[in-house]
Amino acid sequence: MIKAELYLKPAWARRQFELALPLLPSGVGMALQLGDKRVAEMGEAGGPDLIEGAPGVQAFPLALEGEQVGALLLRLPLENDAALAQTWGGLLAHTQQGMLDAEYGRRSVSKEALESYREMALLQRAVTDLNQSLKPAAVVAALLKEFDGRNTSADYGAVFLYTADSGDCDLAASFGENAGEGFTQLKDCRLFADMSLRETGDIVNDLPLSPLWAGEVADFRALLWLPLISHGEKLGLLVLASRRAEGFSAADLKRAQTLSSVAATALRNAQLYAAEQKMFQSFVRVIATAIDAKSPYTAGHCRRVPEIALMVAETAHKADSGPFADFVLDEDERNAMEIAAMLHDCGKVVTPEWVVDKATKLDSIANRIHLVALRFEVLRRDSTIDFYRTLAEGADRESAEEAYQARMRQLDEDFAFLEKCNLGTEFVSVEHILRIENIARQCWTDVCGEANALLTENEAYNLSVQRGTLNPEERKIIEDHAVHTINMLSQISFPRSLRNVTEYAAGHHERMDGSGYPRGLKRDQLSVPARIIAIADIFEALTAPDRPYRKPGKLSWAIDIMHRMKLDNHIDGDLFDLFLSEKVFLTYAKKHLATNQIDDVDVGRYPAGRETEK
Repeated sequence: MIKAELYLKPAWARRQFELALPLLPSGVGMALQLGDKRVAEMGEAGGPDLIEGAPGVQAFPLALEGEQVGALLLRLPLENDAALAQTWGGLLAHTQQGMLDAEYGRRSVSKEALESYREMALLQRAVTDLNQSLKPAAVVAALLKEFDGRNTSADYGAVFLYTADSGDCDLAASFGENAGEGFTQLKDCRLFADMSLRETGDIVNDLPLSPLWAGEVADFRALLWLPLISHGEKLGLLVLASRRAEGFSAADLKRAQTLSSVAATALRNAQLYAAEQKMFQSFVRVIATAIDAKSPYTAGHCRRVPEIALMVAETAHKADSGPFADFVLDEDERNAMEIAAMLHDCGKVVTPEWVVDKATKLDSIANRIHLVALRFEVLRRDSTIDFYRTLAEGADRESAEEAYQARMRQLDEDFAFLEKCNLGTEFVSVEHILRIENIARQCWTDVCGEANALLTENEAYNLSVQRGTLNPEERKIIEDHAVHTINMLSQISFPRSLRNVTEYAAGHHERMDGSGYPRGLKRDQLSVPARIIAIADIFEALTAPDRPYRKPGKLSWAIDIMHRMKLDNHIDGDLFDLFLSEKVFLTYAKKHLATNQIDDVDVGRYPAGRETEK
């Protein structure tokens, strides 16, 4: 019922009575009744008995939108004043009615304007929420949020999305009690098939009367559906359901059309963004696979390092105290770290295979130790020939035999020594280098009769490498892969969310004391993700089963080496402590390492904190 007393002020009504009272006979009574409220009253004949239906009282009804909301009551002292009462009553009622109509109209317009403003504000907010979403699931959730829990006719809601490959329309999200089950049943009915074929939406109220409905979902009494179409492509279907038979109005459909139109555009943008992200991730995996495939000894390295790095990063993210209490690994950061870890060795695509795969010191395109072995065999042959020549010339057999055997033992010992040096598993001392030089000065005669050094200058140089299998020039070639990584990644126009990929990837050979490469950065100059990738790279390399220069290392051996690196300030001590205390190393080992590599690691042997560092 319209509350008419809200639209007419008592002071204004009394003023109208004051103006009319001098023109009427004395003893008159007049009153304005709106609903149950007496708004104004004046004259000698007023009082409680001045009511509609009382003797001598004439009532002049007041109405709004066809509904009577009150009456003007007028009583004159003499019965023969009825005509006068009719005239004045009609005039006063007309005045009151005009004011009611004007104020009601004004307020109605204001109310409509306010409601329109509110609706526009809601739509503006909804449009902002929808367009800010870069994930299809987030767009769907934002669309359904506009109908769930708001002053709408929908008790249930769902969005179905078409699958690009199969073309199926699958339930993406829903709201309402047991809505998932209900909409799954709806999808199997004939009405849904009809809805999917239409290019425009519609409303079906009093659903049980539809010939395409067989009561599949008991709680659904009315449906509103709209296709989600963008750039001529049907992306999905918005379906709202109501428990009431008269569930939806044209206004509901209009609002849903506006929101679904915006949502369709936002959904298409999100799907395109997701497709681009997926394509980029695939491209990164192709590059990582190509890097791993370049050498059979590093196969899987670029796939395993991201896994270790993300395990450490997620552990740091969960820390609520300590040095990583403020570290946050959001989705963008996680994506950037994963890509950086996969591409951290991309510079190796320009590194020669014979350097990457150099398992021994004389490895190049072929292992030259076999050439050295052949030369030793020539020396053995020549020694044998000399032995028999000496005997033929009448030399003492016993002394000749002794010299011959001593020479053969010396050759065997020298070659065994060179073979051991070639492996690169032991430190080569200064004395060892002098022995290599002495061996190199020996000569052998080729098929042309020319004398040649037993070891070439390059062979002697490589065998004299004191640690590992790489000489300084080759080590520089290997180290330059970090420079190539920076140069290659710097040419990629990464989006803002991935702007740190190059920095994260380029720091995996830097050291906390600044003695690393390629830029000699110190701890404070490296981000936490860059330091994490460095630890992941080292741990994977130490435990990898396929390195050419050593057998697969046991877990305790790898942890012990990394602890020494922590003490030498080569790796981040806080991260290494976290790596140990949260058993990240063990979680990874159980998944990727051979059973014979996993031995007991006494974490208590490695005190946490930097006070133990040099």
